[in-house]
Amino acid sequence: MASPSTIQRTGRPDWTLMTAIHDALRRDLDQLIHTTASRAATRARWEVFSDQLRFHLAAEHAAMWPRVRTRLTGDPRGEALLEAMEDELWLIGPLQAMTDDAFDMDDTGPARLRQLLTRLRTKLASHLAHEEADALPLISQILSPGELEEVAVTIRGGTAVGRAAATVPWAVAGASPDVRNRVLSQLPAPARLLHRTLWLPCHTRNTPPL
Repeated sequence: MASPSTIQRTGRPDWTLMTAIHDALRRDLDQLIHTTASRAATRARWEVFSDQLRFHLAAEHAAMWPRVRTRLTGDPRGEALLEAMEDELWLIGPLQAMTDDAFDMDDTGPARLRQLLTRLRTKLASHLAHEEADALPLISQILSPGELEEVAVTIRGGTAVGRAAATVPWAVAGASPDVRNRVLSQLPAPARLLHRTLWLPCHTRNTPPL
């Protein structure tokens, strides 16, 4: 069964899935910063967050930014925006790597972890807000509906069922009922069934509370 358009709705771009993923990244970092859970539970949640962040940035890089750069060649304002996006990402990567290393070292104390997580939260939140305010509206204008559809499919996991099984329930966990319903309505019917019967129960079972 063909998937309905996951970004285009009534002729207007719908970035609900993208912003749900962004909100989930913010949510996880907030919870990690303020948690009183055990080191093992905190590390497990960090690993989920870190994997989702890497996948999301890689998916955008594969499906969205190269196309956008091609369309904006010769547009000074557009090129400046893309350069700003790239500069922000260059700051996020090293902070994520440093935090990965800190979680791997048993002698890293909670205060140091909170410091690193807070720095990452600041940089990532700024980048996501910039992307939502300036980049996504511009992208809505320069990419075709088919290209926007490919972006949506890629950021939710592409054709890899296992990736979508990890990303979709994680993204909608804690979202408002409206956002959750809108994201799930964009999935093909078989994927919605999988989410209800397998993906969500698995995510709930394997996600330690913080």
